[in-house]
Amino acid sequence: MSTPVYGPGADDPDSGDGGSDLPETLQRFASSPTGFILGAILSPLLRGLNNIVVTFLDLITFVFQGSSPGLVGTLGLVDIPLFIGTELIEIGATIGGSSVEGTGLLGIVSTVIDAGTAFASIGGPLAPIILAGEVVVVVYVFAFVTERIVLVIADAVPGLAGILGT
Repeated sequence: MSTPVYGPGADDPDSGDGGSDLPETLQRFASSPTGFILGAILSPLLRGLNNIVVTFLDLITFVFQGSSPGLVGTLGLVDIPLFIGTELIEIGATIGGSSVEGTGLLGIVSTVIDAGTAFASIGGPLAPIILAGEVVVVVYVFAFVTERIVLVIADAVPGLAGILGT
């Protein structure tokens, strides 16, 4: 007669554990200790390495793109040209102004030309000569200011002053 077998797998003689009542983790360790140790050690290490790489890539993206597109939130490197362009346009609008509204440089030029035209209109027969003199003065001032602006820009851009011969 055979002795009865008690425990897990007693009813099924084809079960893979052979009647062993060890937990699954210990059975995996017993079947392949090297694979178990590598899996137990490498799995958290690789997960941690993955988290470090993803965090580093997010940081690089944040440095270049900022927190959001455009000039909202924290600015990134790609927002610098947009920021500079916006500021230059605002500065140019403030300096240039509007001849219709009489603000800025264009407002001053418009006021001076209107004054010269008003003076020429009361000049009688000398009005054409006064207007011609006014045109000469305006063109000379425009050329002088334009030359100065070009020289300032040439000095600000490295190497451009040498090319222009200033």
